Amino acid sequence: MPSTAGHDTVAALVLEALLLLLVTRWPLARRFDDSDRGSGRIVELPSVRRPSLPRAAVFLLVAACVSTAIVALRHPQLMQAYQSLVADTLTATARDPHQALVYARTLPPLLPAAVVGYLVTMAVALPASPGRRLMILAHAPLFVALSVLAECFTALLGATTGMPLAPAPLIALALQSTLGYLLIFRLTFTTYRLPAVTPLPSLRRGADWHDNLVLALCLLASLGLVTAIALALIDQVGGHPLTVFLILASLRSAVTDLTFVLLTLIRAVGGRAPRPGPLRPALDVIIPAYNEAAGIERLLRSIDRAAEGYGGPVHVILCDDGSTDDTRALAEAAVGAYRHASGEVIQGQHAGKAKALNLALARCTADFVFRVDADCALDRDSFAGAVPHFLADPRVGTLGVLPLPKEPYTTWIDRMRAMEQLFTYGFCLSALSTVDGVPCIPGTFCAFRRQAAVELGGFVHGMFGEDAEFTCALGRLGWRAVVAPQTVSYEDVPASLGQLRVQRFRWGLGGMMNFSRFTPFGQGAPGTRFWFELPRSAGTRLTSPVHFFVLILAFVYGVLQPQPQHNIARFAVVFVLAQLPALLPRIAAIFYYRRTHLLAWLPLWLPFSFVKRFFQLESTLACGTRPVRGPRPLRELRRAGLSVKGIPS
Repeated sequence: MPSTAGHDTVAALVLEALLLLLVTRWPLARRFDDSDRGSGRIVELPSVRRPSLPRAAVFLLVAACVSTAIVALRHPQLMQAYQSLVADTLTATARDPHQALVYARTLPPLLPAAVVGYLVTMAVALPASPGRRLMILAHAPLFVALSVLAECFTALLGATTGMPLAPAPLIALALQSTLGYLLIFRLTFTTYRLPAVTPLPSLRRGADWHDNLVLALCLLASLGLVTAIALALIDQVGGHPLTVFLILASLRSAVTDLTFVLLTLIRAVGGRAPRPGPLRPALDVIIPAYNEAAGIERLLRSIDRAAEGYGGPVHVILCDDGSTDDTRALAEAAVGAYRHASGEVIQGQHAGKAKALNLALARCTADFVFRVDADCALDRDSFAGAVPHFLADPRVGTLGVLPLPKEPYTTWIDRMRAMEQLFTYGFCLSALSTVDGVPCIPGTFCAFRRQAAVELGGFVHGMFGEDAEFTCALGRLGWRAVVAPQTVSYEDVPASLGQLRVQRFRWGLGGMMNFSRFTPFGQGAPGTRFWFELPRSAGTRLTSPVHFFVLILAFVYGVLQPQPQHNIARFAVVFVLAQLPALLPRIAAIFYYRRTHLLAWLPLWLPFSFVKRFFQLESTLACGTRPVRGPRPLRELRRAGLSVKGIPS
């Protein structure tokens, strides 16, 4: 490209930005969906499908067939058509046809082909109406257009700034990947039946600028360092587009991991965590329980020990939600034997966990309330370690701790879950507490101010991911969320792959629903959890099916068209090497929390990650799809016309 592009270049960049806003803004705002029939904070959605191995197998089979078609049946004219489209677009702005054509010929459209192939796979494998399948396919030309704009943007950026050629492919692919993320969000919001956006207003007023600035600076610093690592790795293994994409996909988490490292350093410089003082305010503990006879006594005994360690008044309110086993009798006996706490067992109506929690919450009188799941157990210092965070900062509305599997560990899932929790709560969410970016405090052990919960109206009923909804709803009302990893609670862990599947299926649906409810595109982004962590975590979940397709495409490509630069062995080496940066913070967390016995199980982490992604794929394919309707103004005109025809003459 020429070194100067003048005003045409600036106009092209502005036009591209406006086009991207026009294409993405309306669907992401979610002003069109009427799937949710609830009102206020009540969610009422059609039931979702059950997990289905055949449905997921169909997705993988179709992905393999589509990948084979992309690789084996690839026609040179298709590549030439894409390159001609890029060249024509560049010529219209830079007015140098020769240079535009030379640049365009260096652009194999592998990423657009991969995204289009994924959309074709989803249109075939996803249970949906014919109209909805066509709407999914309609995203394909949209992404091709966005991809062309990204290629042109990179070329014009290089021409304007004199950027060296080495980073150009990386920038183009990174930009295309970002647009792919937006496309997946758009596809999700327009395809699935999801909860309506939250009706809660944002009551945060000017207190977020410091958090936003700190997080933005940390992100920029980590992005610069990871970009340098990516360029060095690409220089060593070659710049084949599919190889570059695998590197980017693998290093994507390294950007956030390094950001969390920087936030952790900032938190350490800021001073020590709040320590227990002489104040021991009264506490209430609420527990929803349904058929929990196996573990309810252990939980209640652990609460009594924690009350002894706390030294202040602790009152337990257990809501038996219509159990059909001995849960109530065992709970009453355990509460009656309390030496340091007090308690009562109330009767629920088997109407769901949220209603059981609200029944117990209605009886609370203390300023601070602890919600505990019936299959958990508490550390002796659980209350004493949590309360100082509320006393030290009146803005803290909810608090979580480090949840670990109950010991002794007996299965490989126990070890993987322990590593997952050490990394997630002991590192990531602990770091995000520095800038109020915690998106979810799990209900296994959650402390909150009763005043905040009363303002909110209690726990929402009718959706998956009620814990995340509670945390984010409090965030919109201005309350901060923190994680105190110095305090530990213990939880039951799935004992088999079948139980893990059920858990991750529910979590996958919950993540989709919570992101749709608090999407920053539609309800604003009051604070870092809404503009950073929610899109990041939701994007990780929603792009899992895309990653499956890309990996299948890479495998098929290496089998059908092996070359020195792209073959199965080389792709495997690149993929494994690119995973190493993600393992380093996990290893550091294991050492920091003195769980070194987990290191021997580290080789199973990658298979565990793939299993989780597969279960996420199942939840994505199970979410109900929306019917295809015409635009609302046309529907209203049609209804008005029918009403007029129905008036007697």
